[in-house]
Amino acid sequence: MKLQATGKAKWLVYQKIVIVFIAFLVPLISMNIWVNYKGMSFMKNAILDSSLAGASFYSKQLDKEMYFIRNLQLQFLGDKDLQKLSFQGGRLGRYEEVELIDQISDRLSTLLSSSDYVINGGVYVEAIGKTISSMTGVTNTPNDEYKQIDSLLKTKPKPSFYRDGDRIFFIETENNAGVWSYIEISRSKLLEALHEIATLYQESEVLLGNRDMGKVLSTTQEDQVSTTVLNLMDEQNEHDSDLPEMKKVNGKSYFIIHNNVSALNLSLVMYVNQNEITRPLSQFSTWFYALFIIAIAVMLLYSYSVNIMIHRPLSKLVKAFHLIETDNLDLVIESRSKDEFHYLFHSFNRMAFRLKRSIEENYEQKIALQHSQLKQLQSQINPHFLYNSFFNIYMMCKVGDADSAAELSQKLGSYYQYITRSGSDEVPFYKEYRHALDYCEIQCIRFSNRIHYEYDEISDATNVIAVPRLIIQPIVENVFEHAFEDGTMHGVIYIGADCQEGRVRITVEDNGNLLTDEDILQLQKKLAMHCSQVENTGLINVNNRLQLKYGAGSGLFVSRSSYGGLKVELIIIYEHEGV
Repeated sequence: MKLQATGKAKWLVYQKIVIVFIAFLVPLISMNIWVNYKGMSFMKNAILDSSLAGASFYSKQLDKEMYFIRNLQLQFLGDKDLQKLSFQGGRLGRYEEVELIDQISDRLSTLLSSSDYVINGGVYVEAIGKTISSMTGVTNTPNDEYKQIDSLLKTKPKPSFYRDGDRIFFIETENNAGVWSYIEISRSKLLEALHEIATLYQESEVLLGNRDMGKVLSTTQEDQVSTTVLNLMDEQNEHDSDLPEMKKVNGKSYFIIHNNVSALNLSLVMYVNQNEITRPLSQFSTWFYALFIIAIAVMLLYSYSVNIMIHRPLSKLVKAFHLIETDNLDLVIESRSKDEFHYLFHSFNRMAFRLKRSIEENYEQKIALQHSQLKQLQSQINPHFLYNSFFNIYMMCKVGDADSAAELSQKLGSYYQYITRSGSDEVPFYKEYRHALDYCEIQCIRFSNRIHYEYDEISDATNVIAVPRLIIQPIVENVFEHAFEDGTMHGVIYIGADCQEGRVRITVEDNGNLLTDEDILQLQKKLAMHCSQVENTGLINVNNRLQLKYGAGSGLFVSRSSYGGLKVELIIIYEHEGV
């Protein structure tokens, strides 16, 4: 049974669990927020609608009352007795004039009692030069009332009502200003009406006014606030909106309700502190936010508990596996709980112990295998090579070439002394390199100098580098055996060495033409396979020994040489060996 991994995960298990939990919880919280927000909005709108309805009712009542008073005033101006007095005042007898004046006075009394907002009503008749007033009676002109009304009538353009200080008048004229009718509106009654509207909320104020006349009446003395509210209402009028709006005035938020009192050509404005409107919802909002904070706390506590119960034990297990990847097998995971992780930790500890014991046994077997392979390689003395070498010495002696015979004998003795020596498995690099060159020299003499070699000199820094014995000579031997045909002329072997910090690289190339690309490909496959799956030839032997000792990255690598033959690269990465 094979377990396949899907690759490196972008998210940890702990993160996935928390994200899934939040993914399920957030929609519920969001829906709850939305429902509560809609509910609060509905309740707030209901409160505002109630406020708007109340303010609208009172403003319409006030508007109707003012229209009623104006209509009475206009009806009074059309009264037949007043008209007769105006047209015939200078020609009437004394008795008839007094009778008409008394009747007009009665009409004024009726007008005064028709509305609580009227505190004084009067008329000026130019034909008789008198004012008739419910407050001062019948008085010859000029008098104080006449002068006051006369000064007000000079106001241009004609307003909907007239103001004289705190006093408010409705003034109408008839018969080319031969008759003036004036009614004084009670300021206290108007304020009483405004206060009655303001009682809808404790923290509300009501005012009458507009941009041109400013604040006419108000339930507050804060002129700055009322003036700002009036300006805001003028902006609202430009957009033709009578709906309540929320505006900020002097850092406070107000709901502003606006109604027109057309009889006075004024705006009745009620502005309420937002906190007053939303106070019934404050407790509800407090509980809502408390529940929201509790939900956040639950998410945090859940994340923390998952971190303790799952993420930390998993992290401990992952760290232990990372340590095993670095070949650190002397570790034990302690577990205080008796849950599933205790079983995992206990199983991991047993696995690490068994893995350590298995590696130790396997390593000892590999070391023994290396020794046996080296002994086998040392015992593989080619009789044909030895016979040809002695035959060459014999022929040199026959022709009297004693110096060449002596040199060949000396190199042949050094060669066999090196490969048969029983001692350390490692030698200085320069000795291994020198041994390979001696082998090349012997072979070039055997091939009657039809084949020669070229090599790079190595630096003195290689004196401290130790490498396994007999790792270069099998590569060179492979060239002489398989690269050149019998009778080959001008065969060349190129030997190079590159020693850098932590890395040794030896290159052996030839200009032979016997190996095909398919042969090289087959050799590459054999070198890449496990040592137990291929035959144990010279190159395979060297490759296996290097990989066993130095690990991945070390070994033999073959390719087509730029000279036309085979290129073999021997690479040793020894920096982790402490060389």
